[in-house]
Amino acid sequence: MSEQQQQTVEQQHAERQQAELQESVEIYRDLEALSSRDWQLWSICALVIVVIATGLAAFVVPNLVWTSLRTDPRYVPQLFLGLIALIILFNVYILEQKREVNRTRAQLLRELMESAKAKETALVDPLTGVFNRRYMEEIFPREISKASRSGTDLSLIILDVDGFKDINTKFGHFGGDQYLRDVATLLKKTFRGSDTVLRLGGDEFLIILPETSNKQAVRASERLTWETRWWNQAGHAQYELSFSCGVATYRKGMDMKEVLDMADKEMYRVKLERKAIEPEASNSWMVEELGEKAMAAREKDEVH
Repeated sequence: MSEQQQQTVEQQHAERQQAELQESVEIYRDLEALSSRDWQLWSICALVIVVIATGLAAFVVPNLVWTSLRTDPRYVPQLFLGLIALIILFNVYILEQKREVNRTRAQLLRELMESAKAKETALVDPLTGVFNRRYMEEIFPREISKASRSGTDLSLIILDVDGFKDINTKFGHFGGDQYLRDVATLLKKTFRGSDTVLRLGGDEFLIILPETSNKQAVRASERLTWETRWWNQAGHAQYELSFSCGVATYRKGMDMKEVLDMADKEMYRVKLERKAIEPEASNSWMVEELGEKAMAAREKDEVH
């Protein structure tokens, strides 16, 4: 990816973050407005109670204090009927407003939950269940900033599946998808809970290891190698897992692209060394059946 493309991707990511933040801010602002409306309804209720109590006091107290003052009995039923009607209308209004506030609040909370769920879904790779590249663009700069501020180590491991095209050819795309899911499961099992496993795309994965030195990251990649061997020996599938790893450690002043490039170069160096050492006819992912077929084909060619 060129520098201009990288800048475009970062700009688009920043715009998406800004839009999501603005949406969340608007929802929270609407919720605060509803809370204010609740206080308004309670204030109106209290005011009406005060007015009614004052009216009753104005009607009753003079009759108690001044016995000579009497109210015309003809107007008493009308007065009480009017008061009761006022109270009923007020209660109907308050209840209707309260229901409307509750409906609006429920709708806003539902939108907030859907927004959070959509954001979480957008950050997770649907095939493997690990985080995706978009999440890396969010968390990696934060981890770099944290490591730079606190002076702690930050390392990462880039992983590339060996011969993934051949795996798709033999086992089909569904088999290739299952292969990637098995790789992701193995990565989540091997690394710490504080580490972050991501799928960069295709057959490439990334593991971010906070507070981890280069030496510790190398040991972690070796542990992954041993776990992979145990997985293959257990015979969980018709194929065997095989991949190349590149380790890089953040140095002060580096940005995200520089650290990723360093790990990427290390990973390709390891891959080239493995290809030079291993015979080209031997692929670690092949099952015995495939090896037997290749041997039979080779013998047939020699006969001809």
